[in-house]
Amino acid sequence: MATELNWRTINIDALDPDSAYNFDLSTLTPAVQPVPTPDVQTLAGQIRQLLRGGDSEGALRGALENVPYGADDRGKEIHLATVTEILQSIRHADMSPMLQRIYQSEGGTEVLDVLMKYL
Repeated sequence: MATELNWRTINIDALDPDSAYNFDLSTLTPAVQPVPTPDVQTLAGQIRQLLRGGDSEGALRGALENVPYGADDRGKEIHLATVTEILQSIRHADMSPMLQRIYQSEGGTEVLDVLMKYL
């Protein structure tokens, strides 16, 4: 008995050269420089120093302006923990004025876009 081809199981997108199925998704990711984990740890230490000094706005801005996109998973976890620590240390009443100042400063919209990625 001959095997019949079930036409419902054919992926027709694979046959179309203009299909997104045949598109190389690696071309969509930006080329970023690799960031070693010790550099991320050093940055986290500097940001925590600002936080201990009472400059929570500077710490938040520093963390959001220096995101280690090219870091490995461990480095990204360290940076996420740093951002979370900063956000937890800011009082609720201080958050809105601080975000307003960041928004009105130069490059503030990009910094707040990064913050939204973390939230």
